[in-house]
Amino acid sequence: MTIHQIRNATIIIESEDNFILVDPLLGKSKTFVPLTLFCFKPSRNPLVDLPIESEKLLQKIDYCLITHLHPDHIDAVGIEFLRSRKIPVLCCENHAHQLKKWGLNVLQAIDYWETISFLKGKLTATPAVHGYGWVRKPMGHVYGFVWQLSDEESVYISADTIYTDDVKKVLATYKPDVSVLACGSA
Repeated sequence: MTIHQIRNATIIIESEDNFILVDPLLGKSKTFVPLTLFCFKPSRNPLVDLPIESEKLLQKIDYCLITHLHPDHIDAVGIEFLRSRKIPVLCCENHAHQLKKWGLNVLQAIDYWETISFLKGKLTATPAVHGYGWVRKPMGHVYGFVWQLSDEESVYISADTIYTDDVKKVLATYKPDVSVLACGSA
């Protein structure tokens, strides 16, 4: 297994002949100003251009995992990329309706702690909490994923989260070989 860091939360997991895109933020740099509340001055996102080698990798994408719908995880260019190529998307129950409304090919929607068969292994949706206190609610539903393969390393993608009992449970129970933790200042 190889993990290609494309941008911030956007990664590509390469496993044997499969390429899984996570959180497709694919637009040009500095095209979106995120909302920030009191913490820091907003910067135009994405902060950097796509790496040169990403175009070749993107042409190989078989599936996409979407952790949540914030514009620093999926943008209009990412949506059009998935839609035009009819790439199967796996997401959480809470996001499936919106993704279908955008014209995406939602292969399967799963809920927290649900495990499904995925390629040559199992995919489990895991809870994530995107902030402390009152910020949690407006940040909405966020899902991480654990992908356990029979003949390769397992990988945990936390999504944007603070360290919670659920994150601790994922690390202790699944013991992922590789963890991609999007914790920021949390």
